[in-house]
Amino acid sequence: MVEFVSANPTGPLHLGHGRQAALGDAIASLLEWTGWEVHREFYYNDAGTQIDKLAESVRARYLGLFGREEEIPEGGYHGEYINELAESLAEEFGDQFVLDESKEAVEKIRSFSVRCLREEQDSDLDDFGVHFDEYYLESSLHDNGRVNSTLEALKQTGFVYVHEGATWLKTTAFRGSKGSSDG
Repeated sequence: MVEFVSANPTGPLHLGHGRQAALGDAIASLLEWTGWEVHREFYYNDAGTQIDKLAESVRARYLGLFGREEEIPEGGYHGEYINELAESLAEEFGDQFVLDESKEAVEKIRSFSVRCLREEQDSDLDDFGVHFDEYYLESSLHDNGRVNSTLEALKQTGFVYVHEGATWLKTTAFRGSKGSSDG
């Protein structure tokens, strides 16, 4: 398996993604040429804080279209594509989300935004001649419970601890002393 490009679906592809696409596709093609069976995968990091910020940013611009000005959240997204997503959201859903601040409404905005950006990224890569056998969604790991079950399994090993409200993996247990560079 060769996993490459794997841009977050929070905006259009940039030059670095193009370089990753060319390099990853070249590696996959060379492996095929030398007789290997190759599976090309694009991993979408479509869960977590950056996707929440995307949804909040699109929602802020969407509300502005209906005369309800809201600031884009700190760490949010400001590109012209956010305005375009807000306009597309309004075209598809009208004013449905203007007064609706429910989790379901935010989830619809999140899903809509990610879907639109994924379609744009996929189209750009297709134009570039790069194709994938699989598009793997990080959200599927959360939806099917694998993230939670893996975390629970790690907790049972004693290699996980909580510090300052965050869960950490005790990686030093696998390397010897902290800072060791001898493998």
